Amino acid sequence: MNRHIRGCRQDRWHMKMHGMGGHRGGRGPGGRRGGRPLGHGDMRLLILSLIAEKPRHGYDLIQEIETRTGGTYKPSPGVMYPALEVIQDLCWAEVRTEDGKKTFHITEAGTAELTREAAVIEAIHARLADLLGADEAADPADVRAAMHRLRHAVMAGAREGEVGEARRRRIVEILSAAKDEIATLD
Repeated sequence: MNRHIRGCRQDRWHMKMHGMGGHRGGRGPGGRRGGRPLGHGDMRLLILSLIAEKPRHGYDLIQEIETRTGGTYKPSPGVMYPALEVIQDLCWAEVRTEDGKKTFHITEAGTAELTREAAVIEAIHARLADLLGADEAADPADVRAAMHRLRHAVMAGAREGEVGEARRRRIVEILSAAKDEIATLD
């Protein structure tokens, strides 16, 4: 059933997209499935649009999506990496190793797919923008952005080189002090 064209599985993808799953059907209200803001087909197109902006590696894609949603959605590696494999299988992206990391680059076939699916991709980016602004009244964007930066600083600080017990304790102390100070605000 799957016809391989230069190692690509295009028939399987298009069969899936048109009537047997993918981003065109099978969703509940708001175009979402199971609480995820994006379906698998949507994730592939989003990734493709992001690597069209600039070549990226998997972790960078995860972080970029989290940033574009104000931290409200962060795809797991279990979602990201299979989607990256599929877009490679479809010949929409190619992998190059740069500085020891696999970096994904869009291909001509990927650019053609972006053109074909431009309206869908625009809708996906609109959903991400909606997530970014969803809680603005109760959770201003500047607070979300600061929380996002703090989270990344904490994670980087806890992972850097040989993190000793003293460093971990100090990170916990700083976070506890910040929590206590915020709790006492009027």
